[in-house]
Amino acid sequence: MTSEETTESTEAAAPTATLDGTIWAEVDRALSGITASAERGVLDVIVHVPPAEIVRALKALKADATLKFDYLRSLTAVDNEADGIDVVYHLYSTTARHNLTVKATLPPTNLFIDTATSIWRAADWLERETAEMFGVRFNGHPDPRTLLMPEDMDDTFPLRKDHPLAEIEILQGEGMGYSEEDQ
Repeated sequence: MTSEETTESTEAAAPTATLDGTIWAEVDRALSGITASAERGVLDVIVHVPPAEIVRALKALKADATLKFDYLRSLTAVDNEADGIDVVYHLYSTTARHNLTVKATLPPTNLFIDTATSIWRAADWLERETAEMFGVRFNGHPDPRTLLMPEDMDDTFPLRKDHPLAEIEILQGEGMGYSEEDQ
């Protein structure tokens, strides 16, 4: 084995080694045939899945006899500006008592992803809120009406970093004991 091969194999093994002691091995098994990568989060494993495979991945995680992710705790998004928007699913197993975070990154020019309402009924209102706050559109959603915002504000997304009030909200936090890193 050359030093180059050693470096490559060490780099490839490093992410898996940092996931020792987590449920990643079971998640990886359940997601067999689905493109997925993982990282260690503060409280749980974070699994990255391509948007085109998200419904298949979520169904597999819910149906798996060992994992049993039967509860969708939260569904939201994170605006990464030019890098796109992450749609984030926080899953929990009420029987096995473990957590998992699943993320699908949408490019800024294509903010569409399939709905998870056929997997968890709770996804209905969570997706509606995420659509209004971030502009993500959920293909096949059974009731895409507005939930929080006036109907005539369909092009304003308050939780995006490019929202006109974002700068004002940051300034409002000045002098409140927060450091710049906290904002």
